[in-house]
Amino acid sequence: MKMHSAVRFSISLGLMASGLIPATLRAAVPALADLDANAPAQPGQQLAGVAEQHAVALAHYLTARNLEASGKVRDALPHYLSFLKGDAGEPELVAHIAELTLNFQGEEAAVALLEQAIKSHPKSPEPSANFIQFCLTHGSAENGLLARAAKVAEQALSSFPQDAAAYETAVRLHLTQGRRKEASAVLERALAPDFAQPSSAGFWLQLARMAQEVWPIADQERRADHLGKVNAFITKARELAQGSRDPDALIQVADYYLFSNQLDQAAVICEDMVARSNSLDARKRLVRLYEALERPDDSFKALQDLVEAYPSDVEHRRLLGTQLVQKQEIGPAADQFEAALQAGGGDLNDYLNLCKLLRFANNAERFEKFTQRAQQLFPGEPRITYHRAIALTQGDKYADAAKLFEQASRQAETNAAELLDDQFHFHWGVALERSRQFDAAARQFEKSITLTPAHDPPRAANTMNYLGYMWLDQGQHLDKAEQLIRKANELEQNNPAFVDSLGWLLFKRGKAKEALTELLRAEHLMKEFSDSGADAEILDHIAQAYEQLGQTEDAKSYWKRVLESKTDVEEVKARAQKALGVTPPPPAKSAPTDKE
Repeated sequence: MKMHSAVRFSISLGLMASGLIPATLRAAVPALADLDANAPAQPGQQLAGVAEQHAVALAHYLTARNLEASGKVRDALPHYLSFLKGDAGEPELVAHIAELTLNFQGEEAAVALLEQAIKSHPKSPEPSANFIQFCLTHGSAENGLLARAAKVAEQALSSFPQDAAAYETAVRLHLTQGRRKEASAVLERALAPDFAQPSSAGFWLQLARMAQEVWPIADQERRADHLGKVNAFITKARELAQGSRDPDALIQVADYYLFSNQLDQAAVICEDMVARSNSLDARKRLVRLYEALERPDDSFKALQDLVEAYPSDVEHRRLLGTQLVQKQEIGPAADQFEAALQAGGGDLNDYLNLCKLLRFANNAERFEKFTQRAQQLFPGEPRITYHRAIALTQGDKYADAAKLFEQASRQAETNAAELLDDQFHFHWGVALERSRQFDAAARQFEKSITLTPAHDPPRAANTMNYLGYMWLDQGQHLDKAEQLIRKANELEQNNPAFVDSLGWLLFKRGKAKEALTELLRAEHLMKEFSDSGADAEILDHIAQAYEQLGQTEDAKSYWKRVLESKTDVEEVKARAQKALGVTPPPPAKSAPTDKE
């Protein structure tokens, strides 16, 4: 068969564009491409010999691929076989053609192709592996393929003693037939004293993976023996990897020790890698290893060091943040989660979770700034608006907070109705009360009480006490206030804040002696509740009760304690100063302006 040079040239270009030219044929393409495609075919310009065979093979190959792609497999096979006559074919392609040949021409024809591939590629173990895999797939006791495969496997081991694939193929051949003893013998050949040691850690790692199939570590009865056998291969891989400082191989060795529960060995490797190269992979494993070794402090320190060394590692920043939360270190935890957001971005849930954290970080300014940014990113999200309202409340911006609670309420009606629970209305009521919108606050507190779950009375008790005390402080609705305060004390007994409200109620009702009894009880309960003792308001109430009863010295002793508490409640502080005849310090001068 002869081909016009232009035809060969077009075929070559088509194959190059499609990426279908086998490696063995690519060398012929430049020669074909050098031809003048527009010149008339002259005998002297036609390729001869090997080049001609390559061109013909290319044509058959392209035809076969097109036919197979269109489902005409039977028609494709003759072209594939003609292609192989002109070219040895890459092992993988030959294996594919052998499967087609088996279907249409029978077993022996397919085996012959695979055997020819072994002869055509004497320096590659791949054809032998393909032959053995074919025999494993189609072999039986009757056709003798498995016996032929065993001979090929032995030949491959002899020809390629430093190729891990030859060992893997032989081991799988034996294991598939239940010959564990023979599989063991194959691997042990590599450990023999006279074996020429490969210089690649990858060789021993691949054999170690096969060794785990031959000697499974999960076999508890034989674990010690099996572990020793597998470790022999791992030790060689470890020595070579450390000598060549191959980080990928060292990590694989460390992972083997980790998953086989040889944790100390894994830790030693990872510690060395961190010291030598600051390996991120090694640092990550040390966090887990120290935890598994029951060294939580070392694990936490390793996690901190990892985040410091690799600040853009979002996953471990968040893990560090989680651990800080567990340690009740809310501020530092928030630092980590916020840094993770800046480094890797985040979705709505990430922002909401950080809002919840910052709410308890005792930094109102930071909380407010973060919620402001979050609201800009999610302007219509009621839960973000709610957290911003809470932040403004913490910053004593009560009127602005009340407006945001109202906005969040409107937003939540359509897409987050679950937000509008008793706590939402309680905090809204607090913002209204602090901005002196008492009637509006009362409505929110009453709604909060109505919405409080029946199984959680203390939540309702807290709101009842707050509303009752607000009315009491304003001198309004005293009967309702008394009902609420007494109900709060009934639902949650010995709460010092509730007892103080009850004592103050009695004081307002003109029952100073009974009031003093309850107020002193509130002080005692507060001491048990907090190491700092009673707060300034309870001390002030006790002082006023003593004064009402004519016990002036006792009253003064409590007002002294009020001033010692350094309370920032101006009304309470001023009353104590007046009672004790203390002159208030002059207000601090503001810094002079440019105009001054």
